[in-house]
Amino acid sequence: MSDKTLDEYFYDWETHVFGYGYGSGECHIIPALQKIMELVPESGCYNYEEFEKSLSPVVAWLFINILCKNNIFEYGTSPRYGWLTESGKELKIYLKGMSEFNSPDVDYNYCYPDHCNCDLEEGMKCDNPFWRS
Repeated sequence: MSDKTLDEYFYDWETHVFGYGYGSGECHIIPALQKIMELVPESGCYNYEEFEKSLSPVVAWLFINILCKNNIFEYGTSPRYGWLTESGKELKIYLKGMSEFNSPDVDYNYCYPDHCNCDLEEGMKCDNPFWRS
């Protein structure tokens, strides 16, 4: 079992999904991510029109595409109407309680879906709740 905190798991996920940390966009990305997750009702099913109205069509579709590709949103025949995956539900809960984002120290060891830097046995998958399916 890893000794990473939930915040550290989020840092790993956010850096992998949105890239290039160290203060280069989180101040804009995280609030938009929080907003899109606020717009997903408790049922977990979203409507793209709510996203477009609140965030603009450009931002809404960038997030829909990124979150579908990263196992946060799932959909049947069209991504216009989809739902949260288990990882998406974890992310929604986490973001609801998040008050501010602090980047980790420069020496922080990030984990990725295909490479774990936790203190786990060789070959074990990272236990990051945002990467679970």
